[in-house]
Amino acid sequence: MAQSSVQRVAVVGGGIAGLTAALRLAESGYQVDVFEAAPALGGRTKSFYDEDVDEWVDNGPHAMVGAYHATLKLLGDVGALQNVSWQSSLTLSLWDTQRSLFDLKAASWLPVNLALIWAVYRLPDHDFSSVKAMLRLAMTMMNRGDTQTVQQWMDEIDAPAILVQDMLEVLCLGVMNEPMQTANAKTFARVLATSFSSHKNAKMGWFNKPLSQALVAPMADKLRGLGVNMVLRHSVRSLDELDHDAVVLALPAFARNRLLGIKQDVDTQAITNIHLWFEENLNLPNMMQGMLGTYGQWLFDVSKMMGQTTGFHHVCMIISADETELSQAALIDTALQEIETLLGRALPEPKKTRFIREKRATVLVRNQENLDLSEHVFLACESPTPGELPATIELAVISGEKAVHELLHWDKSHKN
Repeated sequence: MAQSSVQRVAVVGGGIAGLTAALRLAESGYQVDVFEAAPALGGRTKSFYDEDVDEWVDNGPHAMVGAYHATLKLLGDVGALQNVSWQSSLTLSLWDTQRSLFDLKAASWLPVNLALIWAVYRLPDHDFSSVKAMLRLAMTMMNRGDTQTVQQWMDEIDAPAILVQDMLEVLCLGVMNEPMQTANAKTFARVLATSFSSHKNAKMGWFNKPLSQALVAPMADKLRGLGVNMVLRHSVRSLDELDHDAVVLALPAFARNRLLGIKQDVDTQAITNIHLWFEENLNLPNMMQGMLGTYGQWLFDVSKMMGQTTGFHHVCMIISADETELSQAALIDTALQEIETLLGRALPEPKKTRFIREKRATVLVRNQENLDLSEHVFLACESPTPGELPATIELAVISGEKAVHELLHWDKSHKN
């Protein structure tokens, strides 16, 4: 009987891509060793415990959409679907200083495309020009080139500035963490086509527990049950130190290049999260609040997301595509001022503030050079190319599963 040429597989990187790859490999009967340089699994999806507020805290809140099919299947496979809560239908709650609070809300009784167009038309200060631009957007989604930017696409369809501000720029920054002037139009088109293909795909969801508990711990428990060996605080310096039959590299592109000695620049972008804790409930108008024309793009009521009714009231302001040169203190003051303007009243003094800037939070969508790798090395790296999904939890899961698929195909071809 033919035997597999691969018995032991090393997975380098214990983030979501690496853990996904390890899970699928173990389910396929391989012996798997996961090597993670950090003291905990999860990569950028892990949480930390803050003693001052007696709370587990994510670096920043994570939102999802119903189109995250691979992530949802993974959550189901590890028994963690209950750790995500969902809107009943798509609602983007927005605010600016001139129009105050308003919602982009897709009526569930209409087909999703009509619901979205009707929702845009009903936004304050919008008219039929926004509707026509939405139709032009839908008609041109399939014709995006690899090098076209989102801004160039918006110019092509003559999108009104108010439509860009209220919807398209919000989505571009939120999903791609990159300004429209440089964000890839082909990938943005895929995001729009995938996310708005049905009401189920379009609605937003959020983790109702810190990520270490909501996603990482269930995955780790499942891996232990499958006999996967997870080695923490172990930096793989060279592939030569691994004596495994195959290797899956599940690292961000810049870390992959450093490991392989590849001198190739990798474009990344920062995200800043400003955490604020108060002794009283601020009574924010919405759990997820889009902010227009401000430094912060999103304001999250973390306590409400987590269903916390006791302890300090925790909110978090997110600054996507963060390129500002303001100091930490200035940004915290700015966030507080913007929340005060939103609420129309002075805020109490925060019990605690925490400033977290992930300098390489997102590997940006770029054309990639082909890498000359040994045939037993497979990539599950965060390195999206034009037309692929941007760097999200969904891409991490897909990348891990794609690497396993390629390894299984290679192994099958090498059976003797």
